[in-house]
Amino acid sequence: MVKELLEQRRLPELMKMKDGTEVTAENWAQRRLELVDILAEYQYGRMPAYDGKTTAVIESSERSAAGKAVTQRVKITFPTPDGESFTFPVSLTIPDSAKGYAPVPAFVFISFGYPKYYPLEEIVDNDVIVAEMIMNDVAADREDHYEGGMAPHYIKDGQRESDTFGKIGMWAFAASRVLDYLLTLDCVDKDRVGVMGHSRLGKTALWAGANDERFTHVFSNDSGCSGAALTRMKVGETFPRIANVFPYWFNEKMQEISVSVEASEQAPFDQHFLVAAIAPRKAYVASAMEDSWADPYSEYLACHAASPAWEIHGLDGFCAPNRLPIPDEEYTDGCVGYHLRPGTHFLSRYDWIRYIRFLKGTEDDWEELPF
Repeated sequence: MVKELLEQRRLPELMKMKDGTEVTAENWAQRRLELVDILAEYQYGRMPAYDGKTTAVIESSERSAAGKAVTQRVKITFPTPDGESFTFPVSLTIPDSAKGYAPVPAFVFISFGYPKYYPLEEIVDNDVIVAEMIMNDVAADREDHYEGGMAPHYIKDGQRESDTFGKIGMWAFAASRVLDYLLTLDCVDKDRVGVMGHSRLGKTALWAGANDERFTHVFSNDSGCSGAALTRMKVGETFPRIANVFPYWFNEKMQEISVSVEASEQAPFDQHFLVAAIAPRKAYVASAMEDSWADPYSEYLACHAASPAWEIHGLDGFCAPNRLPIPDEEYTDGCVGYHLRPGTHFLSRYDWIRYIRFLKGTEDDWEELPF
C-alpha cells in the first residue's frame, strides 16, 4: 500500500546523483551535500560560512525543576561577516545527575518561548540537559525587512540575493551556535545531542540537522508544509499559501516554485530530501491525527520515502507497516522514528516523552498520565 501511495506522488529520485549515478554508501556523503544544496537553492537559502569562534558568558544561575537542576542564563556570541558580532540568550538547564558522573544527553530546543511546551521537571527527571533558544531573540518572526536581530549583519537594506537565507535559516544557524557551546561542556554526551522544534520550528530543526552533522538526533514535531510533509498531493497548507504568508521564512527563489500548487509539485525536490539529509544519523518525525493543515499522512510517507538513505548503510531506516498509521502508534525500531499522536497541532508531554526515549536510546516504562 505504501509503495503504491508513493508512486502516485511521483517523487523526485532520492537515490540517484545529479549525474544519474546510483547512490551507495560510498558516495552518500556527496549525495547528501547535493540534497542540502538543492534545498538551499530553492527553499531555505544558503547557510553562511562560519569559521569564527563562538563564545558564551553565564549571566545568572538558579536552582530549578523542584530543586533537582540548575538553570543558567547564558549569552551566546558569534562573530558576523560585517566585522561585528551578534549575541542572544539561551536558557540552559542541567540536572544534578550530570555533575560528577557520566555525561548525559542534551536537546537544543528551538522554542517559541511558551512555558506550556516545556515539561522541564520531566526532562530533568530523565537525566537530560535542555538548552532553550527562543526564536525571536535571534530573528523576529515577522516581516521586519531584515532590520532586527542577526539579520542586518547578513542582509543590507533588506535586499537579498535569490538564495540568501530567510528566518528559518537564521534560527537554524543560531541553533548550531548553541551546539558550539554545548560541545565544550564535559557534562554533555556528544554522541546524543539532538535539535528539536515544533511547527515552523520543526522545519527549522530539520534544516539545522541537515546542515550540521554534529547534531546526532533531529526531532520534527508537526512541521508540515516545507518541513517533513511531502509537497506532492499534500492536503492542508501548500507552498503557495506558506510562501505568500511567510515569505521571510524562505529565500527569494521559493516564490518562483510557489506561484501555484502545480508549480510546487514540479520542483526538483520534495521534503523526503530534507529528512534523508540527516542520514545516517537519527531522525524523528511526529504528527497529530487532527492536524490536517500539516497533513500527518504526508509526513509519514516522507519517512518511508527517505528510508533508503539509511538502508544503503546497512542500517534499519523507517521500520513501519505497509499501511497508513493510526493514532497512538509509534515506530522507533529504526534510525527514523515516528509517532501519530491523537489530537491537534501542539507540542505535548506525549511528544516530549517519546523524544527523550529516542534520544536516550531506551525503552523505559513510563507512567502515562492524561494530557
